[in-house]
Amino acid sequence: MSRIGPILLSGTLLVLAACGGGSDESTSSAPADSEVTDSAPATTTAPPATEAPAAPTTAAGVVEGATVIVANGNIVGGSAGRMSDALALEGFETGTAVDGTEKVEESIVYHAEDATALAVAETLAARLGGVAVVPLPEALPIEGEFTGDVLLLLGNLQADKSIVELSGATEAAGVDPVENSGSTVVVANGSGVGGSAGEMTTQIESIGFTVGTATNSTAQASESVLYYDDGADDATAVKADADALAIALGGLTVLALPDDVPTDSGTLDGDILLVLGTNEAGKTLAELAG
Repeated sequence: MSRIGPILLSGTLLVLAACGGGSDESTSSAPADSEVTDSAPATTTAPPATEAPAAPTTAAGVVEGATVIVANGNIVGGSAGRMSDALALEGFETGTAVDGTEKVEESIVYHAEDATALAVAETLAARLGGVAVVPLPEALPIEGEFTGDVLLLLGNLQADKSIVELSGATEAAGVDPVENSGSTVVVANGSGVGGSAGEMTTQIESIGFTVGTATNSTAQASESVLYYDDGADDATAVKADADALAIALGGLTVLALPDDVPTDSGTLDGDILLVLGTNEAGKTLAELAG
């Protein structure tokens, strides 16, 4: 049950690239990929990786500072646009999806030869399960002009798979799945750390919760807070889910959702709202639970 009200909380508006949907009308401006036939793909071998300048990274990786372009290098039409949407939800800066000129089984991440592009490429490769990272070649395997810093040639093995599935986030979380009734959890970034709401959304999904599209909080917070919709049809079950999630996140405060919902839109497209604070941003569930 959504609530609408004026935004009374003050604070700094935080920028978070968050989009969703499975259609090719990508909110990251990624159009539908050209129709791809079901003919057997020709396999391309990734060129050997070369050394590039090191860049400082955080435990969560680097997702900002370089534009990622996804190219369809597989037989699944529209998959580049959908992957572009998923990466934007993770906090990556994405451009318009394009078609590749070749088919690959395993995805390849190409990067411009600068420290930030390399750091973003390595973070992206890790989120995809550890695919190859190599410098951009002179002849790019795409149709049209390249307008980014990092190019993901999306292969058959990664096409139309979620980031959670590809990254092995369930195993990496180091915590057991949390029993819940199916309440939808939305994470709002109140931390000041770009991309952290998308990363937390992925982790919450990995332990069995249904998640909505990450958004921004209307105020910056140091400590995270969980709100539940006490006007939902089954408010008791929603409260129980919020309590279970609060424990998984290290014992957060759980409150009834206020009339003035602390999100950019002033509404909640879900049942539970996590306003992610600075103290929890960029941490794994295992760290928070410990």
